[in-house]
Amino acid sequence: MSSRSLLLVLLVLTCLQSFTMGQSQNEPGVCCFNFQMRRIPVDNITEYKQTRRGCVKDGIIFILKNGRRVCVDPGVKWVKGHMITVDQRLYASTKKP
Repeated sequence: MSSRSLLLVLLVLTCLQSFTMGQSQNEPGVCCFNFQMRRIPVDNITEYKQTRRGCVKDGIIFILKNGRRVCVDPGVKWVKGHMITVDQRLYASTKKP
């Protein structure tokens, strides 16, 4: 009887581990529920990340020089422009010898 109980516990633990592993593959693990509406100076942005696919709203997370993370709407014109600028800045920095 104890071997069946042990087998059941191991099966449950294996299932829990597989659920946890599946959840951690969507980076970043944060969703945006509210968006910053004020324009952020592009010089303050070091990088950006997209929210994970499972979020209710699509969002972009701008990471600022001071480490703060700000959620913005990817459909807004200035956000798209800032993303292009940050991409160009990162591309230029990796291209230097």
